[in-house]
This record gives sequence, structure tokens and C-alpha cells, in this order.
Amino acid sequence: MSKSKSKSGSKEFTEAFFKSNKEYHYNLEERAEDYLVSSGSMILDSVLGGGLGAGLHRFIGANEGGKTNEALHVMFNMLKTVKNSKGLFVMAEGRLNNDIKERSGIKFVYDPSEWAVGTCLVFECHIMDTMVDFLRGLLRNNPDREKFCIVIDSMDGLITKEDLEKSSSEARKVAGGALMTSDFLKRISLGMSKFGHMCIMISQVRTNINLNPYAKQDPNNQTNSSGGNAILHYPDWILEFKKQNKGDKILEKPNQQITHDNKIFGHNAKVVICKSTNETTGQIVTYPIKHGRINGRSIWIEREVIDMLLMWGYIEQSGAWYKLDEELLKHLKENGLETKEAYQGSQALYDFLEEDEKVTLSLTEFVKNKILSK
Repeated sequence: MSKSKSKSGSKEFTEAFFKSNKEYHYNLEERAEDYLVSSGSMILDSVLGGGLGAGLHRFIGANEGGKTNEALHVMFNMLKTVKNSKGLFVMAEGRLNNDIKERSGIKFVYDPSEWAVGTCLVFECHIMDTMVDFLRGLLRNNPDREKFCIVIDSMDGLITKEDLEKSSSEARKVAGGALMTSDFLKRISLGMSKFGHMCIMISQVRTNINLNPYAKQDPNNQTNSSGGNAILHYPDWILEFKKQNKGDKILEKPNQQITHDNKIFGHNAKVVICKSTNETTGQIVTYPIKHGRINGRSIWIEREVIDMLLMWGYIEQSGAWYKLDEELLKHLKENGLETKEAYQGSQALYDFLEEDEKVTLSLTEFVKNKILSK
């Protein structure tokens, strides 16, 4: 047989094989366009390489670390910026109260007939098998090429049908959770990235138990999470959200005790990059959250901008006064924005940004071009 005929034969066989087995692979499917979705924080976005893209991501952390809040921030931004996108919130633990919904700015629906582009369907399900079947069917039955942002809250709240029907003593324990998570990831991971969907899996963490009391404990590795090894390999990004401490609170009067006269304005969220696609693993990112904000604005972008301008010397602090440097003043003037050369008190500076969205957008662009792009 000649070399050319051999090539032709392999080509014909491959084409025929792909066509006859199209239900079991994605080679004949068109790959979705790439995109990046902002986390809502400029600092976190810079570490993420611009934001999160299609595929699997994992958010882990202690209670009240900000996992769900950040996941919904990503969903909110995806529904705003990615065409033909929908949200899907798998509620396995029953924690989606009105406060969370209001903060997120997302329109949640519970009836599939009301699930339109730009909205999020709440799937109240804690059965792993049912969730996997639904997600696989959703990926396969999508003629309109919609992009889904799926948040599973949380992986720890899922159970198999088999275990549900057993008594608690008979149900699978530690290994069972790892096995069903591994099976879930194998079934959906390739389709997620191929068709341009994003899936954020939320997991709890627990404290590492050191059996040797004399062994030295690594301060950066004092927690672990459930799900086995598979859940470490499949995600593109794994972010760990640290528990809030007293020192993370943002107070009206920063250097004083928390009292009824010294209100808590917000807190600093702390995120450790546990796995990355751009060699940023191990970095720790801190960004501010402002309490009481709604409609997808809880990340305190104005404070984040001011803090970075102060850090890089574009704003100079002298006592209670904050002076803008010439380059910053020129930038604002060129964009048709009026400002004073100096402000008394940091709150006056924050108010300047919060009262005019155009100022915030202009200074955000300045920070991205002058600081984060370096």
C-alpha cells in the first residue's frame, strides 16, 4: 500500500469513527469563543490575568469567608458582559436568602419557564446523580448556544441517590464523597470548556489535624477540603477565601476600638491563589468589601482605587490631607472631570468617587493603565 493511500485510509476511518460515535466526543462541535469575566476586584483580576474564563473553577474557604459572594459577583458580571448567557445556581445547602440575592444584583427565578437570558435559575437539589444528569443534558440540548455560569453551593452538600436511601451508618463516608466528585468532574469537565460554560464549585474547608504535637505546622497550609484528589486536578483556578478576623474590619475611625460610635463600614476579603494557570499560585490578594451595598456593588472598588493610588504615589497623604499629583489631575481634566487638588480626610476622597460613577470609571482605567499593566 502506498504512503498516500495509507494516509487517506486513516483519514476516512477517523471521519467515519467520529461520525458514528459523535455522542461520545466533542470533535465535531464548534468551540465557543474565549472570554474573561471580571471578579469585581481590580487587584484580583490582575492576578487572574484579567478574570475567569470558561471551564471549572473552585472556591474553598471557611464560613463567612466570602465564597458565595464572590461567585455571585462573577455570575453578575458574566450575565452583563457575555452575550446570550444565563446563570444556574445549584442550591445544595439551602443558603440563598434575600440579603444575598439583593447584594448580588441578579434576577433569580425558580420556574424554568421564566429562565431567560440574563437571569439565574435556582436548582434546589442536593442529589449528585440528579444534578449531573441535568447538567449533562443541559450541555447536550442547547441549540441556541447559550453560555451558562453555574455555581454549585456547595459540593459538600451533595449526596448520591444510593446513600440517600440508606441509613446514616450504612452510607458511604469519606471515600464516597471523593468518588462521586471524581465521577461528576469526569462527566462534565470537557463539555464546560468546549461550549464556553463556566462552573464554580464551592467547598468548605476544615482544619488540618496534626497527629504529631511536636511537628512543625506550616502556617500557610493549616486547612484542607473534601472531595479527594480529582477536585484538585480538574479546576483551572482554586481560590481559598480566608475567614474574617477582627483586624480585617474597615472602621469609620480606623485606629480606634469598635464601638456604637465607630461603625463597621466593611471588611477586607483575603484570597489565597491555591492553583492557577499563569504561575500566580501562592499569591495572597486582599480587596475591600463595603457592607450594605446592593445590586452587585459590594466590592468596594472606590476604596480599592484610592488605596492603589496612595500606594503608588499618585495621591500623597500629609496629615489629614490627601493631595492628587499633577499626572492624576491632568488625566481627570482630559476626561472632562472637575476635581479639587486636595481633600481633607479619606472619607471625602471616597465620597468624591462614590458620588460620580464617571470619576470612578476614569480612575479605574488610570490604575489599570499606569499600575496594573506594569
